[in-house]
Amino acid sequence: MLDILRQGAQSWGIKILFGIIIAVFVLAFGMNRVQNDQTTVVATVNDSPILFRPFQERVQRSLELARSQNPNLTAEILAQMGFKRQILEQMVIEELMMQQAAKLGLTVSKEELAKEIHLIPAFQNESNVFDPGAYQNVLRANNLTPGKFESEYMRGMTMDKLRTYVGLPGRLGEDQARDFYIYGRSTAVISYVMYPWERYQDQVNATEERINEYYEARKANYAVPARAKIAYLLLTPATLADLSLVSPEETEKYYAENKEQFKIEEQVRARHLLVRVDENADDAAVKKAMQTIEAAQKDLAAGKSFAEVAAKYTEDPSGTQTGGELGWFGRGRMVKPFEDAAFALEKGAVSEPVRTQFGFHLISVEDVKPAGYQDFESVATDIANIIAEDRAAETLQDRLDQALEMVLVDEPLDAVAKAIGLKLEVRESGYFAKNQGPKELPGLSPENAQTLFDLPLDITTQSPLPIADGYLLATKLEQVAESVKPLEAVKTEIVAAITREEALKMAKTAAEKDLETLLKGESLADATLKETEPFGRQGSISGLGMNQLLASKAFETEAGSWLPEAYAFPEGYVLARADKVTPPAEEEWAAEKELWLTSLNERAEEQTVQAFVADLRAKADVRITNPALLEN
Repeated sequence: MLDILRQGAQSWGIKILFGIIIAVFVLAFGMNRVQNDQTTVVATVNDSPILFRPFQERVQRSLELARSQNPNLTAEILAQMGFKRQILEQMVIEELMMQQAAKLGLTVSKEELAKEIHLIPAFQNESNVFDPGAYQNVLRANNLTPGKFESEYMRGMTMDKLRTYVGLPGRLGEDQARDFYIYGRSTAVISYVMYPWERYQDQVNATEERINEYYEARKANYAVPARAKIAYLLLTPATLADLSLVSPEETEKYYAENKEQFKIEEQVRARHLLVRVDENADDAAVKKAMQTIEAAQKDLAAGKSFAEVAAKYTEDPSGTQTGGELGWFGRGRMVKPFEDAAFALEKGAVSEPVRTQFGFHLISVEDVKPAGYQDFESVATDIANIIAEDRAAETLQDRLDQALEMVLVDEPLDAVAKAIGLKLEVRESGYFAKNQGPKELPGLSPENAQTLFDLPLDITTQSPLPIADGYLLATKLEQVAESVKPLEAVKTEIVAAITREEALKMAKTAAEKDLETLLKGESLADATLKETEPFGRQGSISGLGMNQLLASKAFETEAGSWLPEAYAFPEGYVLARADKVTPPAEEEWAAEKELWLTSLNERAEEQTVQAFVADLRAKADVRITNPALLEN
């Protein structure tokens, strides 16, 4: 709604405003106030009323938005969500904020309002100057009056001021932000000894008794849900289409009348080589990147293929495996400098270095397709299908009626298919569970999948089930009850699980025994230490995997000291020694300072405001005067 007004309106208050105003109703400025009696007041907030009409309008707008994003929303789902209560709570919070702004003396002057409105691009002329005529036209197009619009805009600006006022104490100074940055961007390195479970697997004896115990304790893991199988017919334009009824003259006429459908854009097939360098990189970084580009150019000049050179030099991760292959692409697919260079090259040519926001590229054009049209012969079959399916769509309802008449007198599906001239034979699904539906019908809704599953054996659906482009008729062929896989069927799997489980225990025991030695300051005779790549506090360690506890301890433990326990990874257990913690370089902080200050302060201000609003809400006297109005 009011998309055109959103240009340039980024403040929180403006965002609130556009959640309030919508062009699905007309609100006259200065409309008569509804009497504050028990039939028109939904709730009171510290004795200030929330009236039924604004509440109902907000509910309607929010419902339209929610259903546009999720068409499957039902009244039951909305009731479970407490949809109307959520809307009322939003309006309560806004009323509390406006009351608090009034107490603090936060207001918006007419001059401030005018200045803000004059800056909205939608209200400006070609010279970027506020145009009263454009202002009136835009509001009129959205069923708004200047009075109503300006009133709500001012309300949004007032709440924006309150947020700024409340959030200001939560802002961080540069030193605090830098502390957060150092904490978040520091890296650690450890050396470790791995105790892989596979080292101990030969020591595990999975006895028959242990296997039986394991199976009985985990029978639920081997449950096979009830399953069904169906035979089905798809009644769609595609399955009803008859190509034999489409003449060559008809396809030629369609091609002539719809030739733009078969237009081919100009395309090139290319490879590229990328050497990354930031847009704002200093001269030294640019020079280094160009040296790599020049080395690649020398290899090309020496006769090496572009694919070979790209695989050697490119810093595009996918390009090292494909020789920089990009395939065919048309205009508008690549960034502008790259596109301009690629389409300027002739077949077989290689570009000079091209600078984009990603870095420097060399581009090799392997083939060129000029703009034009697909020839008739190559699309004649496709056209015939289009015509045949269009005709079939016109007869779909009649064919469906015919099919249902036959089903109602217990005709089998293959007889139905033969009678109504389906192009495809009756199909048979694989087994499917109640909550999944046949994999052959991926677009089937959960409700219709359940309908198929619940069909009695050998019974055909008496009503067609809607699918994409048409309908489905089905007969239940088989029904298999819920069961548990027999032990023999899963015995190999269980033996592997027991072996790994017990071997992991052995690995942990061995690691913990060696850790006692290490913590005494003694060394391990046969231990081979491996050093990790630097890793962050998130816990993902290259070569090992994820372990948040180990990562945290690595940052806390003095360099050269062993971490206090054995840590589990998919391959086994690890003993780790803290090697070093490296803070980010000063130049990195200088480059990212503004971004971090902005991000951290936005988060800190938001948390401060949320706490403030929560406190307001907790202390507020909110009374729902008409609970029935909140029922969905």
